[in-house]
Amino acid sequence: MMTNKTESNSDKFSNSTELGILYKLELEAVGECLNADPKDLVQLLGYIHANQVPRRRVCGMLKIAVSSLEQLRECQTDLFHLKDMKPEFYTLCEKVKQTLETGENFSLTGVRQALTDICTYCIEHSCKAETIARILGAQALASIVGQNFERAAELYEKAASAPRLDLSSQWQYQNKRALALVDLGRDYADNAALELAVELFETTIAALASQDGQQGHWVQTQSNLGDALGILGHRHRGTHILERSVDAYGQALSQIDRIKMPLEWAAIQNNFGNALGALGQRKGEKELLEKSVAAFELALEERNQESTPDDWATSQNNLGAALHSLGQHGEGTRLLSKSIAAYTKVLKVWTRKRMPLEWSAALNNLGTVLRVLGERQSGQRSLEKSVAAYKNALAVRSHETFPQDWAMTQNNLGAALQKLAERVDGTQELEDSVTAYDNALKVWTREKMPMGWTMTMGNLGVARRALAERTRDITIARLAVDDLTLVTEFFRDASHAQYRELSEEQLTKARELVEELRN
Repeated sequence: MMTNKTESNSDKFSNSTELGILYKLELEAVGECLNADPKDLVQLLGYIHANQVPRRRVCGMLKIAVSSLEQLRECQTDLFHLKDMKPEFYTLCEKVKQTLETGENFSLTGVRQALTDICTYCIEHSCKAETIARILGAQALASIVGQNFERAAELYEKAASAPRLDLSSQWQYQNKRALALVDLGRDYADNAALELAVELFETTIAALASQDGQQGHWVQTQSNLGDALGILGHRHRGTHILERSVDAYGQALSQIDRIKMPLEWAAIQNNFGNALGALGQRKGEKELLEKSVAAFELALEERNQESTPDDWATSQNNLGAALHSLGQHGEGTRLLSKSIAAYTKVLKVWTRKRMPLEWSAALNNLGTVLRVLGERQSGQRSLEKSVAAYKNALAVRSHETFPQDWAMTQNNLGAALQKLAERVDGTQELEDSVTAYDNALKVWTREKMPMGWTMTMGNLGVARRALAERTRDITIARLAVDDLTLVTEFFRDASHAQYRELSEEQLTKARELVEELRN
């Protein structure tokens, strides 16, 4: 199994000021969402930054770290409430408390050492299994805070193996063990960790859930199994793993009581919709996409903007994506209009100040649906809205901060402007389209992203040919020929017959234009 780099032994980062500046957007967003202490955030960010994760994952990982630190502090408080312990135990607990304080006293190294001392003390004094397991669980949380998920999984396994521990507690710690592996697999692209988590959910954890007689544990096991399989399914070709994910969610939904656990039921419906949507895209089956839409709509019967705004926005966003995919299977505009309505609702919660990355992603997706809708309509209003949405998204997706997302949105903007240019006079839209495609190619190079580079280069060539037709500029027409020649050669070498024929057709038109302008 690949480990997630290293768990830093340094608790003070000399570049904390630089980190605060570099990740200003993420720190402000997480602070706004979770009301977390800025000093804690910078400290936690240091552990994440040390592992060189993709920037787009930083916000989500920072939220997990904040939650884990809060749980760790709650565990520390609970230790003081344990009865019938000797004074030495509470003295060790005081060390944990001191090293967990926000600010200069915070020391993850100190926390780990103090918890190790407490665990040793409890083993030597034959403390209850529940107490030893609780301390091992606290050690696991400290490892998660420090981004060492593999070590956290090992500690949860030890906690579950504490002698004479009851079945329900064994399930709890084994489940946390597997969830730590899921976090490792998701955030650090460790498929081996995900596969181990899947194995645990299907064997050890499922067996414990059946033995302890708690239906909620069985439902949660199946739901967590669906999550792990869903992540793996997106990374592997084929449909088998995604089908297993769908089955796991279906099992969970067949047993959960919606009346008693409405929000948990809604969460599983939401994830069920994601799995169905991914499977429908992979298989190209309209029926699965329709089931995906239905699942999100069911989730939204329990999730509302007033009481669960973030969950509501998440399901609205997923619904928008599913409606967009389903809408592409037909020729009408009804489903696309519903998709636009869903994304518009999302932006009521995912604001630029509170959730800037999600806000920009929703705007990018909204722009894409508006562009598709505009292509099916005769007017230009939807295309103008599409251009505006992409430009707003670029307010957060900058070249310096999020280069890949910036390139994607620049490419999308170029496509929207190119389509809009067909509906209006003049050359401004085509000129702006060429600029947007050129921007995307600054990141999507032939060496790093050959297919993305080729598709964008093809779009650029077509846009330049259209611009040359309007301006009667032979220099621009020759640039279009150069662009499309490169694209045709790429598809010829890569044996993409369909794309090669299309690029050859566009290249012929560009060459004919050059001859026309020359004469």
